[in-house]
Amino acid sequence: MFANELIAISVSTLSPTTAIGTDLYCRVDNTDRVQLYRGADYPMQPEDLNKLKSRGVNQLFIEQESRTKYQDYLRDIAEGGGEDGIGIEQRSAALNEVVLDVLETSFRERDMDNTVDAAAHLSGIAANLVTRDDFGSEDLFRVMNHDYATFTHSANVAYYCGILASSLGYSRDDVERIIAGGLLHDLGKLDIADTILTKTGRLDEEEFEAIKKHPLNGFCQLAHRHDLTRSQLMMVYQHHERLDGGGYPVGLVSEEIHPWAKLCSVVDIYEAVTSHRPYRKPMLRSQAIDLLRRESGSALDKEVVECWISIIQPTTSI
Repeated sequence: MFANELIAISVSTLSPTTAIGTDLYCRVDNTDRVQLYRGADYPMQPEDLNKLKSRGVNQLFIEQESRTKYQDYLRDIAEGGGEDGIGIEQRSAALNEVVLDVLETSFRERDMDNTVDAAAHLSGIAANLVTRDDFGSEDLFRVMNHDYATFTHSANVAYYCGILASSLGYSRDDVERIIAGGLLHDLGKLDIADTILTKTGRLDEEEFEAIKKHPLNGFCQLAHRHDLTRSQLMMVYQHHERLDGGGYPVGLVSEEIHPWAKLCSVVDIYEAVTSHRPYRKPMLRSQAIDLLRRESGSALDKEVVECWISIIQPTTSI
C-alpha cells in the first residue's frame, strides 16, 4: 500500500484518549510505502504521540473510505467532545481540519447556500473555542496552515477576527457573527480567474482592477440573504477600505467604515503578508508588526492594531 492511495491526517489532531475508529498507517522509513501503525479500536497513548513528534512524524494516513468517520471524530473533538484530557491545541487542530475541509468543498463547488450555512455552523464551534477561559491563541496559531488558497486565507482571517473580537470585549454572540463574517469576507474572489489569484508575477492594471471588484462581488452575492446581519455584510464589502480614503471599492473614510470591517482589515493584512504567496515569501512576524504600525492611525484603526499586536507579540509560533 502507498501513501498516495490514502488520506493524510495531522498527528496534532489525534487524542491520546479517544480512538478514531479507523486504522492508522505510517510511512516505511522515507519511502512512499505505508504499514499499519495502529488498529481501529486502539486509541493513541501519550507516549505514542510523543514518540511520533520526537521522530518528526507530523502525518499518519487513513483509508479513503474512512474519511467520513475521521471528519465525525474531528467535529466531536472540536465541539468539545471526547475526554477531559483533550487539550486546547488538539481541539484547535481538529477545528482547523474541519473548517478547511468544509470550506474547500463549498468554495470548490461554488455553492453559495452551502458556504453560508457552513460558515454559520463553523463559526459557532470556533466561537466556543476562542472564548473559553483556558483558550490560548498560540495553540491555534501552531496548527494553522499558511498557503495561498482562498479557503485557507478565509479560515485564518476568521480565526484571527474571533480572537481579536474577543480581546476587544465583544460578546460571545458577536464573536460568533464576526467569525462567520471572516469566513465569508473573500467570497467575491470565487468570481476571479485562478490565473490571476495565483499569478507569480506582478498584476497588470486590468488584473488588479478585477481583484478590486471582489468586495463588491461578494456583497452583491450575499446582500439578499436574511440570515446575515448588516455588520457581517460590511465585513465583506469594506474590509479593503482605509481610514484615509485610500482603500476600495468605494474609498470610504474614517467613521464611514463599519467597526467590524476595521477589525477584519487589520487581520486580513496580517494574514496575507505572513502567508506564502505565489509572488513572494511570507514576512516575519516582526516585519508584519512594523507594517501594521506604519499604517496605524492613518489607514488602519489604531486601537484595533495595538490590540492585535498585543495578542501576537508574546507568541513565537507565527
